[in-house]
Amino acid sequence: MLELKERDPLSNLLLEVLEDPSKKEMIYYLICYLQLVRREDSFNIELNRFLSCAYKNFQRARSYWKDLLVSMNVFVISDLYGNLYMGKDIYKVEEEGIYLISLRHEYLNQVDEIGLKALKLWNILSKTAVYRKFITAQDAVIISTLLFNEGLYQEVINYCELCIERYPSEASYFRILDRLSRLYTEAKDVKGIIREVLKELERLGEVFYGVNLLKLRRDMEVMLKRVERGQSIGPIRIEFVKYRDRGKGLLGRIFRKIRELAISIFRRRKEGYSSFGEVLCSKNFQTQYISL
Repeated sequence: MLELKERDPLSNLLLEVLEDPSKKEMIYYLICYLQLVRREDSFNIELNRFLSCAYKNFQRARSYWKDLLVSMNVFVISDLYGNLYMGKDIYKVEEEGIYLISLRHEYLNQVDEIGLKALKLWNILSKTAVYRKFITAQDAVIISTLLFNEGLYQEVINYCELCIERYPSEASYFRILDRLSRLYTEAKDVKGIIREVLKELERLGEVFYGVNLLKLRRDMEVMLKRVERGQSIGPIRIEFVKYRDRGKGLLGRIFRKIRELAISIFRRRKEGYSSFGEVLCSKNFQTQYISL
């Protein structure tokens, strides 16, 4: 597997959270800091205020905030005497002292970009609701696809490099995402990449872990025609198969019957547990990933 140390600390952090979504509170720490920066119009934030923001969503973080900051390796803490604490030196920070916290200097000119990435990644992890330490191949397919749709192309490339090794049976799909992302980051041999992607898509069929490959293949064919006419590749969005597109098999009929029953119950009952119908027919009930 590729070593995280080959990347810069921020890329390592994002990749670590993608590999283990149970660590997504690290992203929340970033969001808290960036919100305070905008509110106070300063890169140096009082440490206690920063931690109070994090405690609102992660109460247990009060007992191991130093561990988190050391692991993240993107923050710097300073005291009133100008001493700086980075990495493992953060363990030397006294609990009752007055300190300021800031991003490492190399990231200060990327605050807006980092904030946008953090919010997008937080939304993706919240949407997929993956909290276990080890994610499945399906989780990885869904997460990487959502990353692509959010335009986090470099993160897709980094993540897919790991997924290709971790999930060899699904490697073809991750190679497709990797190549698609490189279309928007490198722009080299665009026609060749598109043709390679089309060949891979043909081998994978029409649906892959709920991803609508038939629609993607058609979109890629349109993209190739655009490029051949000298136009830009244009944006592309990967879609999931919707519930009504899953055919008329037994499972589909069961889902429809449950839905019809739930709707009927909801209409007849106005009090008590009538909200059962709303829950059963909600988008989250159909699947935690694919909306109607």
